[in-house]
Amino acid sequence: MSILGKSINRPDAPGKTTGKTRFLTDIAVDNMAHGAPVYSSIPFGEYTSIDLSKAKKVDGYIDFVSAKDIPAENQIGVIVPDQPLFADKTVRFIGDSIGLVVAETHEAAIEAAKAVSISYAEKTPYYTIDESRDAEDNFIHESNLACHHKVRKGDIQKGFVESDQIIEARFKTPYQEHYYLEPQACIASPNGSDKMKILGSLQCPFYIQKAIARVFDWPYENILVEQAPTGGAFGGKEDIPSEVCARAAVAAMKINRPVKVVYTRHDDAQLTSKRHPFQMNYKVGVKNDGTLVSAEILLEENAGAYATLSTVVSYRSCAQAMGPYVIPNIHVDSNSYLTNLPTTGAFRGFGSPQAAFGHERMMDVIADELGIEPMALRLKNVIRPGDQTQTAQVLNESVGAEETIQEAAKLAKWDIFNPTKDSRYKYGLGMSSIHYGNCLGAAGWHMDGSGVNIKLFPDGNVHVAYGLVEMGQGSETAVRQMTAEAMGISMDRITVLPTNSAQVPDSGPAVASRNVVMTGNAIRNATKKILPVLKNSAAKWMSCSIDDISISNDIINDRSSGTEIQFHELCDYMGKTQTDMEFTGWWHTPELDYDATTGIGEAYFSYSFATQIAKVKVDTLTGLVDVENIYAAYDVGKAINPSGIEGQVEGGSAQGIGWATTEDFKIKDGKVQTPNLTTYLLPTALDSADVETTIVEKPEPEGPWGAKGIGEPSIIPTAGAVANAVSNAIGIQMNEIPLTPERVLNALNGK
Repeated sequence: MSILGKSINRPDAPGKTTGKTRFLTDIAVDNMAHGAPVYSSIPFGEYTSIDLSKAKKVDGYIDFVSAKDIPAENQIGVIVPDQPLFADKTVRFIGDSIGLVVAETHEAAIEAAKAVSISYAEKTPYYTIDESRDAEDNFIHESNLACHHKVRKGDIQKGFVESDQIIEARFKTPYQEHYYLEPQACIASPNGSDKMKILGSLQCPFYIQKAIARVFDWPYENILVEQAPTGGAFGGKEDIPSEVCARAAVAAMKINRPVKVVYTRHDDAQLTSKRHPFQMNYKVGVKNDGTLVSAEILLEENAGAYATLSTVVSYRSCAQAMGPYVIPNIHVDSNSYLTNLPTTGAFRGFGSPQAAFGHERMMDVIADELGIEPMALRLKNVIRPGDQTQTAQVLNESVGAEETIQEAAKLAKWDIFNPTKDSRYKYGLGMSSIHYGNCLGAAGWHMDGSGVNIKLFPDGNVHVAYGLVEMGQGSETAVRQMTAEAMGISMDRITVLPTNSAQVPDSGPAVASRNVVMTGNAIRNATKKILPVLKNSAAKWMSCSIDDISISNDIINDRSSGTEIQFHELCDYMGKTQTDMEFTGWWHTPELDYDATTGIGEAYFSYSFATQIAKVKVDTLTGLVDVENIYAAYDVGKAINPSGIEGQVEGGSAQGIGWATTEDFKIKDGKVQTPNLTTYLLPTALDSADVETTIVEKPEPEGPWGAKGIGEPSIIPTAGAVANAVSNAIGIQMNEIPLTPERVLNALNGK
C-alpha cells in the first residue's frame, strides 16, 4: 500500500483553524426568515390554551406554526413512533415542542417565542428510573418501559454453585451533554408546493429526508438534504436534526419563504438528547484463581420522555455488558425506562461507555476481593481467537484484545509503577479493556449498507460523493486516502463532495464508527467497476493487452513495452472516446445469525478492541482528581491514517475524562440547571491528560484493507480507567461518576 497507513494532513483543517469555514450561523439565503422554538415549561401534562397576543406585538413577527399546520403525519419517532413533531395537547418534558415562532430576525423570533403564553393542566411527573419502573398508573406513554433486551447463555445458577466466590456490586453513570461547539441549526427552503431543500448541521441526512417525507406525505425525491460544515455532533446530531429540520420545513411551507433555525445554547441544553444515565447491578461468580464462571447483570437506563434511540443503546450495552472476556454462563437484562426529562439518545459509544464502566469496575472489584493483580485477572479471562463472546459468537480472526492490554501496560510501565508516598496527594493507575461491535449490528442490519459515487473528469480530477458525513472526525481524509489507494492515483486529484441525499443511495446513519468500514468497502466495490474500464481504455490507446496494464502512483504502465502515460492523459482520452466515467459503489454488512429472544448469536460482524490505562493524582485535601496520563492501545484492524487515529483517541479520552470527573449535568424538577459553560464544566486543555497511543493491527477480513472502527472506541474505556485509578489511589471503590471533589471527599470521609 502506497497511501494507506501514512499520516495525512486533513484538507478541512486550514479553513477550520483560520475561521474561513462558513458554518450555518454564517450562511444566509435570499428572503430568509428566522424561527425560534416554543416549548413546554412543565414536565408532564396537557396544554389547554396558547395565547399569541403579546408575541404578535413583537416587531418583525410573521407567524406561528404548530400541530395544526402539519400536512400529513405528526410523528418524528426515529425507531418507535411515539414522538409527535409538535405536541398535540400532551407534553412530556420541559422542552417538548409546542410550536415555532417565525420572524424577520433571529432576535425577534427569540423575543416573540418568549412572549407566547401557554396554560397547562399538570400531571405528576416521573424523574428517576426507580419511580418510572415502579409506577402503577399515570404512565408517560402506554407504559413506562421504552425497551427491553436480554442475553441468556448457559445456566447461571449452576455456574454460581460451581463458583468459589460470588461477588456483587452496583454502579451508576450520569447524563452527559454533547456540548458540540455549534448548536442545532438548519435552513429549510421551499421550492414550489411540494419540494424542500434542507441545509443542516447534521450527521444523518437520510433520517431527515425520511422525517420530512413523513410529515408532508411526499416522495423522498422531493426532499434534498445537504450537510453544511458541522461544528461537532458526537451523536447529538443523529436524530435531533430531524426534529429541527422538519419543524423549519413546516414553517417554510406555510409562509412560502426559507426559514433558518439556530438554537441558543440554553435551548440546546434543555431541548436536545443526552447520554443515558445507567444504574447497574453485577453479580459475578468466580473461581479463586480468577476464572469467570457466571454472571447475572441488570442494566437500567433513563430514556427521558421518548424512546428515540434507546432501543439501540440498550441493545449494544446488553450485548457488551461483561466486556471482552470469556464467561460460560451469563444472563443480562437491559431495560430503558421513560421519564419526564429531556430525551436520551445517541452519544459517542452508544451505551458502551456505560457498560464498560460497569464491567471494568467489576473486574477491579473482583481483583481486589480475590487479591489478584488487575491486569493478571484480565489476561486470564480475555477473549482470544477461537473463543466465544458473551453472546456465544465465536471470534476466529481480528481479535487483538490481549495485545492491547500488553501494549498499554508497556506504555504505562504498569509492572514498575511505584507512586510517591505523600500524605496529601495520592497516585494511582487504573486499567480498562473493551470490545466494540462495528457498525449497526444485528439490531440494525436492515439499514447497514452504504454507497459512494465516483466521477472522473477529462482533466484527471476525481469527485467522490459518499453517504456518510464529515463532522470533525477526519472522514474526508480517509475517503481521499482509500479512493487514491484503490485507484492507484494521487490524493491531490480527489475532491470529496459535501454529503447530499441526491448524490448517493440511502447510506444509513453516520454513527457506530461506520465511516471507514462502510465507505471504504463501497469505494472498493466502485473501483472494481472503474479499474477494468480504465485498463481497457489504456490498452486500446497503447495497443496492448489489458493484462499488461498496471496503474500505480498516477502512472499507467504497459508492462510489455515499458510505455507509460499519466493518469490525466488517460482521462482525457476516455472523455474524447465517450467512455463511461461515473460509477457507483455499494456495500452491506454480512448477514448475521442472531436470536433476539435469547440475545445469542452474531451480535456484530466485527469487533474493535482497546485498553486504556489512566494515571491519576488525587488531592485528599480538596478532593480534586487530576488525570495526568492516558496510555492507550487500540486494535483498529488496519490503520488508514495513524495521525487521525491518534487524534480520535486524544479527543475521545478528553471527552471521557470530562464525563468521569467534571461534567456534572444537573436537572431539578425537569429543568436543566447546567445550560452553559459556567455551570457545566467541560475539561479544558489544562484538565486533559497527556495521551500516548499505540496501534495494534489485527486485520478484519470484512473490513476495507482490514480496517475497523475507531471513533467511538476512543471514549469507551476512559471512565472505567479513571475510576479504577482513583480507587487504586485512595483505596476506596468509587462506583459512581462523575468523580467530583465533593464525591471524592465524601468517600474519603466515609460518607
